[in-house]
Amino acid sequence: MKKLIDQYPLAVFGLLLTAAAALGAYQYYPVYQQRKAFQALLAEEQSRMDEVKNCSERLPMLHRQVKALKPAAEQFQRYFPDEQGYSRLWQQMTETLARAELSDQSVRPGEVSCEDGLCSIPLEIRCTGSFEKIFELLQAFERFERLIRFEEIIFRNDEKMTGNLLLQARARAFYQSSGSKQNL
Repeated sequence: MKKLIDQYPLAVFGLLLTAAAALGAYQYYPVYQQRKAFQALLAEEQSRMDEVKNCSERLPMLHRQVKALKPAAEQFQRYFPDEQGYSRLWQQMTETLARAELSDQSVRPGEVSCEDGLCSIPLEIRCTGSFEKIFELLQAFERFERLIRFEEIIFRNDEKMTGNLLLQARARAFYQSSGSKQNL
């Protein structure tokens, strides 16, 4: 072996250098892979930090919007109560019709229908009275605590030609179904 070293010193030195380089590469490659993974993780975290920064910059604007929408949300809650409230609705309608001093008064509810958490009660309203009294009745319905949307209003002259009008109307009273509050 000594002869080999003496005869080919450069070859042996090259072999040792190659072995040292291979050992170094063998040791360095896992560290290189970890470094690469760590840089990817840092880039991902930086992206998240930028997203958080953008969101936090929008927070004051969103807070102002929430404050501005609070009255509208309260009005929505008033117009669309959480339950049917038949008894309260009928009580209001009865009181309103009684104050209007109209004759042949009738209010018939229809079948309740629900869609996307918002339910409505169809109503058929019929009464007879002067134009002024009927107009006052419609204004009173407009001031109700809950939304009542008139879909059809028909006025007809009284058959006896007394100057009174017959009002026939189709309307809907709305409320939120019990599961819809979580969606809002």
